[in-house]
Amino acid sequence: MLMVWFLLIGGLVQCLLLLRLLRTGRRLDRESRQQAPWRRRWPSAALIVPAAGEHPMMEAALRSLLLQDYPGLMPVFVTATAEEPAARLIGALRKEFPALRHVVAGRAEGCGQKNHNSLAGVAAAGDAVELLLFCDSTHLARPDFARHLAAPVAEGRSDFSTGYHTVRPRDASLVTLAYAFCVQLMRYLQGLTPSFTQPWGGAMCMRRAVFEHMGLRRFWQENVVDDCSLAGLLAGLGKSVVLSPGALLYTEAERHSFRVWRAWMDRQVLFLKFCVPLQWLLLGLLPLMMMLPPLAMLWAVVGMALGAVPVWTGLIGLCLAAWLLLLLHGWRCQVCAPGSLWRWLAAFVLSAGVFAEVYLRTIPAGGILWHGIWYRVGRGGRVLEVRRQ
Repeated sequence: MLMVWFLLIGGLVQCLLLLRLLRTGRRLDRESRQQAPWRRRWPSAALIVPAAGEHPMMEAALRSLLLQDYPGLMPVFVTATAEEPAARLIGALRKEFPALRHVVAGRAEGCGQKNHNSLAGVAAAGDAVELLLFCDSTHLARPDFARHLAAPVAEGRSDFSTGYHTVRPRDASLVTLAYAFCVQLMRYLQGLTPSFTQPWGGAMCMRRAVFEHMGLRRFWQENVVDDCSLAGLLAGLGKSVVLSPGALLYTEAERHSFRVWRAWMDRQVLFLKFCVPLQWLLLGLLPLMMMLPPLAMLWAVVGMALGAVPVWTGLIGLCLAAWLLLLLHGWRCQVCAPGSLWRWLAAFVLSAGVFAEVYLRTIPAGGILWHGIWYRVGRGGRVLEVRRQ
């Protein structure tokens, strides 16, 4: 009985946290719809986009980045080789956008391939640009995305700013909905409090002078990932990152693959394990917070029906369960998820279960598999070995 009460209190904490995050999400959505500021003079900037693979949304995403209304923005798209599909796509886009620079970085040996590509893009941009904007190649951007992303740095509020993305689920499959929920949770956590805000490599801006002063070139040359490693470095230096809600990218998801979703989740957890281990340890509490309280609510209600627990205990569990469903309905409305509330609830349960399994598997892991490349990783995200499969 004491355990049931303990878990019901956990249910109350869970509902309060989901409510706080939902309010944060609504605030972020309101702010994301605001127009980007106009300035008499914007700092010169390069938009560096590492590209790889054959994502079905890549052409539309790259095109949206080439249509930014940031004055004088220099687009630099980077691939590892000149023969891969992403390189052929960039070659076709150059005919339509002559200002686009395509850089072939070559294969990475001592760091993550994305890091290697990003650094090649920085070198190609030259010393004249004042701001470095980094962006993923598979998310759709509004025309004012770059101005939103650069504004906190251009206005002097910080040397680093970040955006994030949101998923637009186009079907009601459980994997698509679970993926949308996971990204939604991570975005809301980014905006919960400034201490939770971390750079996200999919939408990140920094001063070129700070990049050089902090020695980020050499730092990334030895690391497996750009954003999580930078988060750990900035935390140690006491530097903050400003979240720009308007720097929001859009991810179209339809018939999302379970294998792709699980691999993505695996990387998110492993990046934290190697780069920010304290956050990785705290992250282990999340699946427990997601799974155990709802089970306690269910047990209280079923126990009341069977006469195994007092009626008032069952009623408390029933009220908490109803509140949880109401909150999940609010989360569902925020991403306009198709399907019924019960399907969204099933996606919530699936997210919790898969996350718990993924987290347990990361405990003994000594490396990361990313785009067919195996990286053996040491403390701080430093790459110890690279093997191509």
